[in-house]
This record gives sequence, structure tokens and C-alpha cells, in this order.
Amino acid sequence: MGARALVLDFGGPVLLTPFELVGGLPGTPAHELLFERGPLATAAHPDPEWGDLQQGRITERAYWAHRAREWHDSGGTGPDVRSMIAHLYEPARPELVREQARALVRDARAAGHPVAILTNDLGAFHAPEWIDRIEIVGDVDVLVDGSVEGHLKPDPRLYEILAERLGLDFGDLVFLDDQMTNIRGAQALGIPSVWFDPAEPDGAFAAVRSLLGLPEGDRRG
Repeated sequence: MGARALVLDFGGPVLLTPFELVGGLPGTPAHELLFERGPLATAAHPDPEWGDLQQGRITERAYWAHRAREWHDSGGTGPDVRSMIAHLYEPARPELVREQARALVRDARAAGHPVAILTNDLGAFHAPEWIDRIEIVGDVDVLVDGSVEGHLKPDPRLYEILAERLGLDFGDLVFLDDQMTNIRGAQALGIPSVWFDPAEPDGAFAAVRSLLGLPEGDRRG
């Protein structure tokens, strides 16, 4: 049997979340809507919809569509998700990618592990030109984007497409994702999975490294 494959969700484990990026935008509509929300919610700024998402009661797309409408109503340009995301993520730049993710991809490839990205919304949230400029996308062996394939995690078919393109069984994948509904979907298929918490990223990266037999890596991020 060949080396196990590293499979990364993109938004969260690889790319900094909007909830983190708005910390540098005080006084803006995006900051008002997203600061200390989502996985970084506090008692002072609760986010019940994020809880609904984690429990599978709403989809990730529904969550972000609602945030985008609120952002537009608060003075943001454009009512669609891509307009809000572009406001936060343009231009594509290295500091948007977590150093721990960059080091993990580098170390996994050096050790002979195939590397894949399994995402629901890369093409739905970002323009093709942006995707071409964000360097880590070009460092993986396989990219499966649900917004292109027509299936979204946790639909088993998207995990099947990934395994087929890697030429591996589900048990030979190690999957990292920040949405519990996607983790549950992967685990139901027998995929070893680690939940990623943006508030404490180092623990998830260490767990993935352990599953792959990689030494402890860069803890910056």
C-alpha cells in the first residue's frame, strides 16, 4: 500500500477565515457582522446560526448567504457572497494562507504523501483569477471543488470523487475540515478525520501530522 494522502478543506484549515480577517477592519460593516462570530463567537457576540450549521440544521452556503445580505444592508457593496469575500480576500497574498498549512503540505509531499484539497466553495466564493494567484493551490496533487462537481460535502459522492482521483481507499485518506457536518460525513465512510478549530489551530495540525507519521511542524499562525 502506498503512502496515505493528506486531504485538506480549503477555507479554514488552509485559508484564514473571514472571522479572523475582520480583526484588522474595525469600524467596517464586515467587522460588525463577523468579529467574534462563527467559531470565534463569545458570550457577548453569540452566533446561533453558526451553531445551526455545526448541527447540520442549515448549510454553509445558507449561512454565508445570510451574512452577505446583512453585510450589504449595512453598507457593503454587492449583496452576494463573492462580493463580501472579495472585500476581505483581495488581492490574493501569501499572508492569507496559514503557515502551519503551508508547512504541512511541504512536509507531507517531502515524505511521499499525496496531497489534495477537498472544498465545497472555492469556485463559488473566489474568482478564477484569484484562485490562480493563491500559491498553495498549485502545490497539491488533486483539487476537488464541490461548486464545480455539483456535489457538496457531506454528500458521499464528493468524497468518492476525491478517492477515485487519488486512486486510494477511504481508509488511506487523512482529512482535515472545520465543519463538523463534513467531518461526520467523512467518518461515516471510514475516512480518518480531524476537526479543525480556528481558535486553536495547532492541535488539529499536530493530530494530522501524527496520523501521517510526520514530525511536529511549524506552530506559527
